[in-house]
Amino acid sequence: MTSSFDALQSPMYLGREEAQTVFSIETKYGKSIREHSHVQNDDEIILLPGVTVKVVGSSKGEDGIQIVQLREIGPDGGNLVNSSSPIEEYHNPNLERIIRSLGKREHLVLESMNLNDQDMEIVVKLGLIEKNCGTIDLCNNMITSVGASILAQVLPGRYFFCLKLDGNRILDAGVQSLAKGLGTDSGAVKILNLNSVGMSDAGCEYLAEMLQRNPYNMYLTLNDNDISDRGVRILLETIMSPDCNTSLLTLSGNKRITDASVDIICSSMFARHYFLQMHVRNCGFSSAGKEKLQLAAQQRGGFIIYV
Repeated sequence: MTSSFDALQSPMYLGREEAQTVFSIETKYGKSIREHSHVQNDDEIILLPGVTVKVVGSSKGEDGIQIVQLREIGPDGGNLVNSSSPIEEYHNPNLERIIRSLGKREHLVLESMNLNDQDMEIVVKLGLIEKNCGTIDLCNNMITSVGASILAQVLPGRYFFCLKLDGNRILDAGVQSLAKGLGTDSGAVKILNLNSVGMSDAGCEYLAEMLQRNPYNMYLTLNDNDISDRGVRILLETIMSPDCNTSLLTLSGNKRITDASVDIICSSMFARHYFLQMHVRNCGFSSAGKEKLQLAAQQRGGFIIYV
């Protein structure tokens, strides 16, 4: 078992070849086995023997996944997990203290604090709603697509100067939530950092939709992910469109970007005067491909490319 629904969408668990049924279990007796598991990036849980559950509902989730809700019951058939009783609110005193110490619109820096998805509820309530922080640094925590979805719920209607989520395994599902929240007529971001978040070309599709609606001269950093030539094309076709004002795109460390992307990168340099800089170091370019990119940047003038 796992505490993360997003993990079950990984082929490492059940695969995505056929329809899945996922069981969501409310219980007081699940025990974490993370420290004993070879899967260190996921909170795996073992359900103790002798636990009795009953079906309390079902629904159909994304991608056709059938979700069955189960709740633990006692020997007399009564609920041990009482859905009508108040649930103790989650607290992180250190996180709450840090956010409450800030003034309105100050930068909220929460890098490398081992924050999890539940902590995002606190960040939303105190950091976004109460303090209205315009720059949020959440790099190198333990946030998944669930936490990204929690953040995304309050993004519409807000302008952010900078949002950093580097080093969190939010995957394509998390990117989708963020892009949807920022891709509204009233929500926008100037700098969006999504380096090392486990995204692929699918995430590029969601971000491309967001870029079309973002009115600001945007910086987008996507280093060290799993983006291929297809993802590059998706992003650059959007950047070359008349309604896009993106000025910087970084894709360094995406090893599946090859010489097949050279022509469209060169074309993008000349298509929009707003587009000024691109980083594609440590990708899969040949020496000839790198030379062609550097020559195109020189011919354009005013364009910087790191390759």
